[in-house]
Amino acid sequence: MALKGLKKSEQSSNQDQIDNFIQGASKRIKKIEPSQQNYKRYTFSLTEEVNQQIDQLLVNCRVAKANRSIILKAAIHQLENLTAEELQQAVLKQVK
Repeated sequence: MALKGLKKSEQSSNQDQIDNFIQGASKRIKKIEPSQQNYKRYTFSLTEEVNQQIDQLLVNCRVAKANRSIILKAAIHQLENLTAEELQQAVLKQVK
């Protein structure tokens, strides 16, 4: 019983398609430039409640690249938009 669709010419054309795909990916990778941003790692403490709040924000965010750093950056961005008085009040609420 012969298997259909396994002719040598079809196999070579499939290999050509595969090679073209790989070459195209290599070209796209070469075009990607590394980020110019420098990141520095910091350590700080959170209460369990704040840790859970961040986890909940990550679940609700539904952005593919969302992580704890992005949540903190978003929070800082929002704090920057507050007036000095509003920022002071927000900080005082957390200190109490």
